[in-house]
Amino acid sequence: MTSFGFRPYVSLIGFCLFIFTMLVNIAFRSTSDPGSKMLLSTIGAIFLVFTLMWGLVGVIEFITLVRKTNKMKTDLKNVLIDREEYRKKSKSLKRCYLVNVSYLVIVSIQLWYVISNWNALNL
Repeated sequence: MTSFGFRPYVSLIGFCLFIFTMLVNIAFRSTSDPGSKMLLSTIGAIFLVFTLMWGLVGVIEFITLVRKTNKMKTDLKNVLIDREEYRKKSKSLKRCYLVNVSYLVIVSIQLWYVISNWNALNL
């Protein structure tokens, strides 16, 4: 937390996990060695499961953002914060919403991928 609000660390870590998952998937498709394919398949499955479970933490972060937004609105309404501070915090929270919602969309697409390709995945 900073003086102007919330930082979406959970979503940023989730983006990194997603990128690692995609890199492992690309490496799996580009290799022809059976031992490497087995190892990369296992690592890819672990990354898929871990990224999807990390999506739950992303949902918790989204709920926290909503609560923080509601608290800011009530603070502004009760004149606990001034208009300028509200504007700065609101701008910061909009960026956090953008990062968090885009991460949750990526997790949803990845969940759809896992469900639709369940037989091809080695989970």
